[in-house]
Formats: sequence, C-alpha cells, structure tokens
Amino acid sequence: MKFFAKRAVAQQLNALKERTAFKPKHVRRLLMIHEIDLDITEAQYQEMLHFFSDEYTFVERVNYSPNKKFLEGLAKPHLHAQSLDWRGRMQADDLRYALEQEYDLVIHFVSQITLPLNYFSARLNARFRIGTSLIDERLSDLVLPPKVDFGSFLADLKNFYIKIKPNETK
Repeated sequence: MKFFAKRAVAQQLNALKERTAFKPKHVRRLLMIHEIDLDITEAQYQEMLHFFSDEYTFVERVNYSPNKKFLEGLAKPHLHAQSLDWRGRMQADDLRYALEQEYDLVIHFVSQITLPLNYFSARLNARFRIGTSLIDERLSDLVLPPKVDFGSFLADLKNFYIKIKPNETK
C-alpha cells in the first residue's frame, strides 16, 4: 500500500537534484517545520525570526510529529504519519495551502524522519532550505549537525548562515 507513496516521494526527491539554491538578501516569507518533541521557547522562536528579518510578509510554522495524537491542541498545520495518503498525496487542506506558497527560507528542526515529512519538504517551493544531517541531503542547502536543543541549533544556524553570501541575481 505504501509503494505508491514511496514512489511519489522518490520522484520529488530526485527532482531536487536539478534545483539551484539561492540565499535571499531579505527573508520576507519563512516556513519552519518544528518537531513538537524538540522544545522551543517562544523567546527562542522570536530570536530566530528577528535574526532573519524584522519585516516579514508571511511566517508559517508547521507542527510535526510522527504520532498524530500528540498534535491535538496545537495550532495547524499539522504534519504527521497519516498526512500522506496511499497514492502519495497530502491529505490536509492547510498542508496543501502551504505547498502552494513560495518561501524565501525553510527551516527544518526535526529529529525523526517519516515519508510524509520527506514528501512535504521536497514539494515546498523555497529558495533556500536549512536542516540537519538527519534528513535527506537533497532537502537542505545548509546542513547543520543534529541537535535536540534549539539554543545550540540556533547558534549553529547563525554561525553558518552569516558566512554564506547572498545571491546577487535574486
């Protein structure tokens, strides 16, 4: 049953091989995929947002957990193991809406990888992607060491992101 979904994910990941990353000069549209098992305080989240820009047009946060029950009571969109149907399509309207948007930057702060996470991340329309070495290498333009503490993840993120020169053509 998962054969079709796995094939759809593999096609999306292979399409990323031809992709060119552009570090934007200004981050106006940001998406963060956050695994709820990894703690982030609101102050840390705001510090991260402030680091990238003070003038956002759009900021979206996707709460992720392999277990759907743990997402109850959290703000949507939710990404979980049942988000992908057997044919390899996103189930929830809020996730499909997020896939239709263009983002300057996508940040993955996750430790557990599932098929729906890979599919969702591969389908995102983003200029620049940041993630840990746990996720597929094609999903990240900047690969950081895996961390379970957001403070150290953010410190690494700031340290390495500053060193990348923005693309002058975009």
